[in-house]
Amino acid sequence: MAQTEFDIPYQGLSIGRHAFNFSLDGAFFQEAGLEELLDADLSADTVLDRFSSMMHFDVALKGWVRVDCDRCNAPCELPVDEKARFVIRFGQFTGRDDDDILVLGRQEHLLSVQNFLYETLVLGLPLRKIHPNEKDCDPRVVGRFKSEDDEAPAEPIDPRWSGLSGLASDDNLE
Repeated sequence: MAQTEFDIPYQGLSIGRHAFNFSLDGAFFQEAGLEELLDADLSADTVLDRFSSMMHFDVALKGWVRVDCDRCNAPCELPVDEKARFVIRFGQFTGRDDDDILVLGRQEHLLSVQNFLYETLVLGLPLRKIHPNEKDCDPRVVGRFKSEDDEAPAEPIDPRWSGLSGLASDDNLE
């Protein structure tokens, strides 16, 4: 298998911290199968901390991604500022152990960090991907979802329960 730009030849690295930087764009995530991502411009500052029997791989992603807004379906850019740590240990065979730690077998000499970068972004994206400001949404689409109930005044609170509304105030939490 040929070495890619996302492979780190860790066998030649001394014990200690080693910094690497990767640039990620929309093509990186399209190849990884994240089709909901329209485009991206991310910088991944990473540190591989090598010990005698294990390694830590720290990822700091910064930049933006473009996705379709879940509210209006128009493209929107979301900021990304996500950090993650991955643990890799050395063992007999390559795989994952019970603690979801990557194990690299003796025959390995490259650490592929592509999945770590992908995973960091996916876990850092919000569940609901919407324009940060609702005013940026397509007004024609958002207008279709507004109903008369949205504009109707709230029902008055039953006087028997109005005394409970003060219990949840910030003053009572101290």
